[in-house]
Amino acid sequence: MDVNKNINNLYIKFKLFYPVFIGSIVAIALITVVLVSKSKQEIYNQSEKNMRLEVNTIRYMFERERELKLEKVKTNLKVAHELFFQNPISFSDNEIQVEAINQHTLDTSIVTIPAMMRNNNLVYKSTEFPEETYQLFGGTTTIFQKTDRGFLRISTNVLNTSGHAAVGTFIPNDSPVAKAMMKGEIFEGRAYVVNDWYITSYEPFYHSDTLAGMLYVGDKEKDLEKLRSILQKLKIGQNGYIFVVDQKGEVIIDVPNNNQSVAHEEWFNDMIGDTSGSSHLFKSSNHEEYLLTYARYDEFGLIIAAIIPTRELTYVPIKNLIITAIYFALLISILFILMVLLTTTRRVHKLLNAIRLSNIKLRSAKDALRQSEYNFRTLFNNSSDEMLVSDMQGNIIEMNEMACETLEYTREELLEMNILDLKPAKFGQKFLENRNQLVRSGSLIFDSEYITKTGNLIPVEINSRLLDFNQQSVVLSISRNLKMRNELERKVLSAVIQTEERERERFSKDMHDGLGPMLSTVKLYVGELADAHTSEEEKASYIKQVNEIIDEAVSSTREISNNLMPRVIHEYGVVKAIQAFCNKINLTNRIKIEFNSVGVDQTMDKNIQLILFRVISELINNTIKHAKATLISINIEANEGKIRVEFKDNGIGFNTEKIMSDKKIGIGLKSIISRIKSINGRCQFSSEVGQGFKIIIEI
Repeated sequence: MDVNKNINNLYIKFKLFYPVFIGSIVAIALITVVLVSKSKQEIYNQSEKNMRLEVNTIRYMFERERELKLEKVKTNLKVAHELFFQNPISFSDNEIQVEAINQHTLDTSIVTIPAMMRNNNLVYKSTEFPEETYQLFGGTTTIFQKTDRGFLRISTNVLNTSGHAAVGTFIPNDSPVAKAMMKGEIFEGRAYVVNDWYITSYEPFYHSDTLAGMLYVGDKEKDLEKLRSILQKLKIGQNGYIFVVDQKGEVIIDVPNNNQSVAHEEWFNDMIGDTSGSSHLFKSSNHEEYLLTYARYDEFGLIIAAIIPTRELTYVPIKNLIITAIYFALLISILFILMVLLTTTRRVHKLLNAIRLSNIKLRSAKDALRQSEYNFRTLFNNSSDEMLVSDMQGNIIEMNEMACETLEYTREELLEMNILDLKPAKFGQKFLENRNQLVRSGSLIFDSEYITKTGNLIPVEINSRLLDFNQQSVVLSISRNLKMRNELERKVLSAVIQTEERERERFSKDMHDGLGPMLSTVKLYVGELADAHTSEEEKASYIKQVNEIIDEAVSSTREISNNLMPRVIHEYGVVKAIQAFCNKINLTNRIKIEFNSVGVDQTMDKNIQLILFRVISELINNTIKHAKATLISINIEANEGKIRVEFKDNGIGFNTEKIMSDKKIGIGLKSIISRIKSINGRCQFSSEVGQGFKIIIEI
């Protein structure tokens, strides 16, 4: 009575405490959610201020860089001026025809200019003066000569897009630089020079009080290597970084350790089009949230941006907040557990047992996965077909040992090659067509040729399939040597003929040795029955004997018929037939057969069912005769009109190449291959000495 009372009291306390426990947990959870949301917003605001400070610091650095370069080119122009006029300038009566190129429109025209001389040396195409200035202060220097179309470069170390001195290009009269020169003014600031932006300084020079040309010195607007070196030293947290893009959207300064390109992100174009500069929270293509802050520097035409994963900003403080909430929840949970411990101990033990079993299953799944990966690698390298893995451009990124052996290249050599390097030139256009077809359909089978390292041509049938490999789309190409296939088909045909001959011989023997003697005996008894001298008692005995012989003949006929087409297949289907066969074998206790099937329909085509039964029976018989195995595992699975059979044993194994090449020993395997091919199936088997045997059949 006291025990029951204590249990009832405990139950009542449990019922009273349960709502309090649930209410406390819910309250703590709600408070935690509110605090987390508020804390995240405060963290974002503070982080945005810090990142904006970093971005503005970089922007000020660019401004200072621009000011310093402008001061430098002003000083360099003075030096160039002094150096230029150390030697007298003159113009000869000789004229030079120049094919002049407008550096803005790239239009060309023929311009005739008098030959400018400096210290009696022709200035046109001379590099003497630019080299002198480069030795003194670096940068670029140009001597321009005035023409009716503008100012023509006649001596310069400015390079065009082809890497040669940009002599022959001219600045048109409608440009700001030309207008300043014609006013007799010095032009200082940002200017487009041939194919890039420079910080420049121009001054006009005269001959006989007539504007004859102008001198130019300049330096590239952006020293990317210097800026990149500075930005690499700036850190924003552990994984944040700063990058710089131009107004066209090209990333010109990035962080080398950044494994992702920002140019493909959806927010990138919004940032390029925003003229104000701002901050945003966004999710990248990998679904991770980031905080982005950026500002424009229009003088250089740049956008300076800082980016950091929000998880890095919020992880530690939010974790601490959640841990504190968990502490409170744990305290309440411990009190609750103490209250209900006596009534829940058994359930806890059951739960722990379930977790233990789950862990065991998880470890088994991991072991199975590792074994599966090992089996795949083994199948890949031990396949008798050449296997090549290439990217979408045809560059080879993986291959099996058979590919190296057949093509006569080492693995290292193939990794440096393209698929087209292995094909005759006539297949170049076909390769592109096949790749396009492969992208559309996902798989493709076609005939082609390979060229070995020694120049031999190998005709092949290639089965290509589009796969995902290391987060990129690749093409797996399985090549089958047509010469070897033809030889194999010849061997298989021979095996089929020999198998059929054995079937005929067996059937003939069964008829001759079984039914023949019985029918002869029946005939003998019938002759005796027809004899008038035979007594009634003898006739009754003969009739009894004839009936027994006829019954035995019927049984023998049924057994012969069952060998041709087992009755159980007709009545119950191939699964029941295989199961019955396996049960008979298991009763001998010589070997254990594990058989499983999923989704196999009894209405399957009878021919397919018969061939599957014959093939599996042949595999079981071969294992019993030759493998010395203790265990056979058979799995049959049917799904969406496809059938997959996996047969394996733990026997002594064998050398597959040796068996297949032996005309006498390999008949059984060749017969299996031929039967599977007759129903549009394919099979792949693997075995090594001491490693058992495994075959996979797909129909």
